[in-house]
Amino acid sequence: MGEVLIVDANYYKEISENLLNGIREFSKITSAKFDYVEVSGALEVPLAINIILQKKSYDGVIGVGCVIRGETEHYDIVANLSAKGLMDTSIKYNIPITNAILTVNNYQQALERSDPQKKNRGGHAANALWGLMKIDLK
Repeated sequence: MGEVLIVDANYYKEISENLLNGIREFSKITSAKFDYVEVSGALEVPLAINIILQKKSYDGVIGVGCVIRGETEHYDIVANLSAKGLMDTSIKYNIPITNAILTVNNYQQALERSDPQKKNRGGHAANALWGLMKIDLK
């Protein structure tokens, strides 16, 4: 089905691994080839995607990571700007980019949402990407 880039803000390693496992499970029904890049945080995901897409083209991209609410407004800034960055980059390069960057109140919510046997948000992001990659109005 094409080449897919996964950019992972692997700050919460267990959460990222769960999300990636959900993506892998879903991807077994496709013929996509994956490239994987790890960055330090959610704000770096859209920037890394933008840098990479300037050098190589992909059929789709999935941003992976987790932002957990803390005691400051930093959560709101990171959650909003990472999501906006993904959308802006998708529109800029005219390719589907889906968002598997969880925004949660606590670590337990992140575990539940990332677990492929529970909420499976990684699998959901992969499913959304595949649906967008199939759009052909010809």
